Amino acid sequence: MHKLWTSDLNTGIEEIDVENRKIVDYINRLSRAREDGVRGELGDVLEALLDYVCNHFIFEEHMMEEADYEHRVSHEKVHELFAKRLADFRGRFRDGETPFDEVIGMLVHWVDEHIRYDDQMYAETVQEKIEEQGGETWVMGVMKKLFG
Repeated sequence: MHKLWTSDLNTGIEEIDVENRKIVDYINRLSRAREDGVRGELGDVLEALLDYVCNHFIFEEHMMEEADYEHRVSHEKVHELFAKRLADFRGRFRDGETPFDEVIGMLVHWVDEHIRYDDQMYAETVQEKIEEQGGETWVMGVMKKLFG
């Protein structure tokens, strides 16, 4: 399975869109590894995904908090469940399983549902805050608060 990024997945927040595109890259990387029978790539991608979600979710959640997004708490709970599932897959991989199809399926669902719909919902609130606060400097300020 090869996945493409389509314009309907864009939130209009460049930093978020760049980060979200990485999920599509991971799907394609896993699909190639499954086809080629490269089991170790699954472990590498799971580690990279866990690192990715920690940083990406922290940034996204902080932006939602700063923008006073009303559904932030429920959005964060979805992030938490996603991270837990990734950690579970990593554990299963370390125990000798090779759940390529399950991981790819979860990531495809994440792109098709969470990024396409849930992220679009908070993006509207964040976009309003960006415009109110003078543009991309607000986003850069949020990044600086978090990452220095």
